[in-house]
Amino acid sequence: MSAAESSKIAVREADSGADANRRWNKLDITWVVLMVVTLLNAFVAETADPHLLITFVICLSIAYKGRLVIDNFMELYHANKTIRSFMRSYFYVFPVLIFLADVFSAQIAWLTTIN
Repeated sequence: MSAAESSKIAVREADSGADANRRWNKLDITWVVLMVVTLLNAFVAETADPHLLITFVICLSIAYKGRLVIDNFMELYHANKTIRSFMRSYFYVFPVLIFLADVFSAQIAWLTTIN
């Protein structure tokens, strides 16, 4: 390889490295979205009065964040459909259970109280 060819390759690699540093990739954007949603949840949990609407919004954000993690960080978007469905259902079932536990909290407390 001649010196001219190696300098062209070095310039090309430097240009592609500079472009990669300037662009946000999908994982960076996903991470920022996860952080913003988490901080908003923490803010709402600390400042809002307890209400079913607040619980519902937080349960929706749990499902959304779970879906982002499964599809982008775990890279299950292109995985076997059965595996992907089971993983996604985990983040749909548990927010529903959290919401139901909030709705029926008095009944659950009554059922689990030792006399």
